[in-house]
Amino acid sequence: MKSFITTYATEIIIFFLVLNMVLFIALLIELAKNKNLKRRFLDLTSNQDFKSLEQIIKQTNEKVEYFEEVLKALTKSHRILSENAKLCIKKVGIVRYDAFENVGSKLSFALALLDEFDTGVVINSIYSREGCSVYAKPIENGLSKYPLSAEEMQAIDIARKNYISKEIKE
Repeated sequence: MKSFITTYATEIIIFFLVLNMVLFIALLIELAKNKNLKRRFLDLTSNQDFKSLEQIIKQTNEKVEYFEEVLKALTKSHRILSENAKLCIKKVGIVRYDAFENVGSKLSFALALLDEFDTGVVINSIYSREGCSVYAKPIENGLSKYPLSAEEMQAIDIARKNYISKEIKE
């Protein structure tokens, strides 16, 4: 063993010198990282509004809790508005037609105003040379207790076909 060390003493010394230099460079790199981390930590905690990092975390948690409550309230309001919006007029269909042969220009019309559940009203205006008559018939689930004319049924069909339900995917 002694002969090995004496034979390769120069190489062993060079190896340990190189190893020492590599470790010294690694130490310098880690010191630089530590200095950068320390600077960032001091920047974070030197804010004049806060006395300590603990207070920063506590105030951040309070803000998160507040915004969670706000989000819950907004979600509830959204749900209520979405349910109420189903009852608003969403489907509209109109058909213009000539009610009588001797009167042109399609001055008569049938107008369907329906909500999401096909409930609403169909309004029919019949124009003649003597005057104009307007009739309203309630519609529930797309049907009426009163007989519907072909134009009124066509207006309801147009309203249904033109409506596009836009659901928000959650």
